[in-house]
Amino acid sequence: MKKSLILIPCSKGKRVVMCKEEFQEPVRDIQPLRGELLTEIEHIPSIAGNLQNQAGILNRDAPLSKAIDLYTGQFYQAAGNSLHRIMAGEYSSTAVLIVSAFYGLAKLDEGLKEYELEMDNILHSGVKVCEFWQGHQLWRLLRNYVDKNNITHICSLLPNSYHRVFDGLWKQIRNDKCIRVKVVPNPWPKSTSWVLGQWLREVLKEISRSGRDYLTGELPPKQFKEIPEYTFHYVPCREENR
Repeated sequence: MKKSLILIPCSKGKRVVMCKEEFQEPVRDIQPLRGELLTEIEHIPSIAGNLQNQAGILNRDAPLSKAIDLYTGQFYQAAGNSLHRIMAGEYSSTAVLIVSAFYGLAKLDEGLKEYELEMDNILHSGVKVCEFWQGHQLWRLLRNYVDKNNITHICSLLPNSYHRVFDGLWKQIRNDKCIRVKVVPNPWPKSTSWVLGQWLREVLKEISRSGRDYLTGELPPKQFKEIPEYTFHYVPCREENR
């Protein structure tokens, strides 16, 4: 059975939504890396002093929110209902992982604390956050997740600084097994995140309508009638970031 994994970015916008339900366990072996990153953050006054970090990841008693509820950026505003349907199992052959500057890889229904961190932030060790994740081979944890869950195809909706963290994995995967979605032209006045959220929503609608699983075989349409002003290009994940 073919299965797809969609990689989506976190967002700067966040809100705490306390939840009494049980959360999914994190991706295997991710917790030690998060702990090491947290130690780096504790030694950087400009980051450790951020109110969101003090209330969230630096507070042992901070409440947990489901990842799908924590992030409120434009991608999540556009694709929120679709993400909830995937999480509910409506698309049984599709999984989603969030790529986060602090959490690395997070499941939609994993419990997260609020935080403020960007991939380009400089850590106490002098490297950028994205370089931290590259150096600690986050891509290997993603590879393990792909293998364990029998993922056959990957679709990346990540911006460059997030996508290149996994360069080690892209080198191992055949071009036809991993695509990256790019938007043409520049999405102004809408953000790229918003347009990619709309893309996900429309692709899932097309899958439901036609019965063709565009995420595990034939490439998705280049245009959609609901967002006619944009054309979508599908390039191999290993293609050099541009």
